[in-house]
Amino acid sequence: MSKNIAFYLILLCLFLSISMKNFEVIEMVANVSCFFIVLLYVKEELKTYSRKALAILIICFLFLVVICAFIILHGQTAMKHHTFFAGWEMIENILLIIVSLSICVYILRKISNRLKRF
Repeated sequence: MSKNIAFYLILLCLFLSISMKNFEVIEMVANVSCFFIVLLYVKEELKTYSRKALAILIICFLFLVVICAFIILHGQTAMKHHTFFAGWEMIENILLIIVSLSICVYILRKISNRLKRF
């Protein structure tokens, strides 16, 4: 699968997942298909890692997913009670998601670069 096609399919699946909140089946299918497309997207790069490095990378990924979800959920509840963000709910949620995902991706990229040396 071409990287360009996979990238646009990922974006399409994410768009469907976000826009189809009322249709739970379509949203779930879009999320699952996005997961498999991401795996196809990084398949060639994952072949360069050893089993030990892959295990460490998967454990770090799962840990960062939990931390990112906690930051987003706790941040949204904290921002709802703060008067400074009154009227900016959508922008604050988008910025919170972008910042937390950026931090997690940065950490995962640093770990990935260190594991390539194994």
